[in-house]
Amino acid sequence: MVIVDIKPSIPMLREIQILSSFTDPELTQLSALGTTRVYEPHSSIVIEGESSWGVYLILRGLVNISKTNKLSGNSYDLGRLREGSFFGEMSLVDENPRSATVRALSESHLFYISKDAFNQLLAQAPGLKLRFFESCVKQLVSRLRTLGDDYVVSQYQLWKTALKGDDREAA
Repeated sequence: MVIVDIKPSIPMLREIQILSSFTDPELTQLSALGTTRVYEPHSSIVIEGESSWGVYLILRGLVNISKTNKLSGNSYDLGRLREGSFFGEMSLVDENPRSATVRALSESHLFYISKDAFNQLLAQAPGLKLRFFESCVKQLVSRLRTLGDDYVVSQYQLWKTALKGDDREAA
């Protein structure tokens, strides 16, 4: 990982879904709070279980999200994120360790903002905290809906395969 002295532009930050409720002056303030970090392909950005101290905004690149199955110890891919996405937002809400591992799949330029700096900005601008957390809730609901749909499909495929193994027809 290399830290570069390049701040994201307002149009770049405007593309980040979780920042949709920010005004241009608020985005200008935000851009002064973080650092741009460049990760090489296959490098770990965050590791499941480590301390969580801030949020990452993907300015350029592609990252993979994976999680360890606590029963088997195997790691499973959950998905990929690209420009306009973010991760680590849960660290802004609680003190729990990272819930997943994130690795760069391509050279990735990420804008990192510490929890402390982010919370200071939210406290300074009237109404921003509420607008931001409403945006977070909308993103969370969207992710849960997708996860729910994916779960139903995977369970259907699992049972269909299991029933075929017993020489029975799947419904």
